[in-house]
Amino acid sequence: MKIKVGIVSAEPSGDLLGLQAIEALKTKFSEVECVGIGGGKLLEYGLSGDRKPIQVMGFIEPLLNLFKIVSFRNQLIKKFKQEEIDLFIGIDSPDFNFAIHEQLSKAGIKTAQLVCPSVWAWRPGRAKKFRFLDYMLCIFPFEVGYCSNVRKESFFVGHPLVGAEDDYVNNHREDIIALLPGSRSSEIRFNLPDMLKAFNCFNEENNFKAIIPAYDSSAQEQINAHIKHLDNVSCERSPSLEVLSKSKAAVICSGTASFEALLAETPTVVVYKTNRFNYFLLDKFVNSDFIAIPNILANTQIFEELVQNSFTPEAVSNELHKLLNDFDRKAKELKELKGQLSKPDFQPFANKFFNDCRG
Repeated sequence: MKIKVGIVSAEPSGDLLGLQAIEALKTKFSEVECVGIGGGKLLEYGLSGDRKPIQVMGFIEPLLNLFKIVSFRNQLIKKFKQEEIDLFIGIDSPDFNFAIHEQLSKAGIKTAQLVCPSVWAWRPGRAKKFRFLDYMLCIFPFEVGYCSNVRKESFFVGHPLVGAEDDYVNNHREDIIALLPGSRSSEIRFNLPDMLKAFNCFNEENNFKAIIPAYDSSAQEQINAHIKHLDNVSCERSPSLEVLSKSKAAVICSGTASFEALLAETPTVVVYKTNRFNYFLLDKFVNSDFIAIPNILANTQIFEELVQNSFTPEAVSNELHKLLNDFDRKAKELKELKGQLSKPDFQPFANKFFNDCRG
């Protein structure tokens, strides 16, 4: 049996998720053809890498680019219908993908959302839109309980990065501080300058070097523009886990990278900064006590969080010194939390979808 799958993956963290979902489907179907947008190894399935229109964050940028975003989404919906896809997989980016889910579900196309929107943390009303989904694929076990109104079934598939750190096992930590400002252009713009100031403040004796991993050439070019006059800071086209695994500590913009730091067992300071209006709205709507995924999983502050005004070079520098002075205890704490994680398994979803297709 052959199937055609439509995919929307807006950023690097979604590419790996999509890849593992497709590989699971390939174990059940004789051929899996893909159309849509993505990056990384998803490009090997014929997807377009043109996803700049939706690589925006916060509240201001989407509003300023609303016409382009809606137009881009409508083009995708039209393409998916013309291609007569059998399944649409929207990966993260719920505000963009759920309009696609709605239109395609009305056209009789099965829909799956990979990464449950964080309704448990903010904007719980979004759960009403789950009725447009046939399948919800959750990367954390506690999320399944929030997805009772999907049409068919919700699955805990696990996080695809669990186990990936084995490729970068390195018992020798070098005098490196990993700086991860985020993969989006706006994240780099808001977070990297103060990260660099923090590293320079911390590194007064010039004993350390900083490494910034870049996912693609566009991010690397933007980062290099910030560091061209800094001798002890470099940007590498290397996987984040590789850089984190050899670093003694890290400064990370909240997101998937904070989870990678947990997997690498790297003591970390989590930071986040956006424009004032975005932060005002986030502060009003966020219900969670934490923003870093490891802290949410542990329900306690494993990583120090410095958000908006508390994110200053001096504060980050102080936290880095604390982490290094207490490295062994912090690394043990991370190892214990990581031991509770499950490796990803997309097969139950693939089995269910295959059986549903057979009727």
